[in-house]
Amino acid sequence: MIVAFLLAGNILVTTVIAHNFSTDDNSTFLTLINMILIENRLINQSLYDNSAANASIHSNYIENINEIIDDILVSEDSLLIDSDQFYNNTIIATMMANLGDEVLRKYGYAFGIPSNMMINMNFSAIDGLEKSVIKKSNPNNHPSHNALEMGNYSANIKDKTHYYGALETSKRMLEVYESDLDSADTSSQHNSSLDILKNSLTELNENIHNYSPPSKIMEIVHGKVHPSLQLAFNLNFKR
Repeated sequence: MIVAFLLAGNILVTTVIAHNFSTDDNSTFLTLINMILIENRLINQSLYDNSAANASIHSNYIENINEIIDDILVSEDSLLIDSDQFYNNTIIATMMANLGDEVLRKYGYAFGIPSNMMINMNFSAIDGLEKSVIKKSNPNNHPSHNALEMGNYSANIKDKTHYYGALETSKRMLEVYESDLDSADTSSQHNSSLDILKNSLTELNENIHNYSPPSKIMEIVHGKVHPSLQLAFNLNFKR
């Protein structure tokens, strides 16, 4: 049994599709451990704010971390873990792709958008939802998609717990890239994918920080982060 706790100008030209990567026990376990680390950071950050509103957010983070630990304990008899594989770039890249999905789920929830729309990249549905929300806020305006991309969507946030979760997850993805993948030895034809990955992770974090519309976050994850991970580390798609 293994139970680990960690507390304390390039454009990618690709057909934009929803990416469903094949995972294994090692990448699944590594994802759960990183999710614990992220939730623990959020708990520590919330301790600095003693307001009544923040008390509820703090309680949600504790509930989240308990659910992740339960997932690990429930899975411990079925997951076959080789800790040596935690240093495997492909395993780390797959974990990064999983965290990208977590960003989509959390950011969608933050603005009342079902996670399946974000994961399955349902642009038409989300575009319609965003325009409907903006139109209700500004009945005399007719927002375009470009206006949504440029605008600050913070007035429409419904769940700050998930928003901060998405932001912290994007920060963690940057950290993992810089510590584990930045100097990865990839095939020469895909070396540029690492630069694109770094730029797209930075773009993702900045757009979340600036409360960009969910469609923009979905565009970055599905159109840049996931494809560059797949090209650089030859991730397999789930069949």
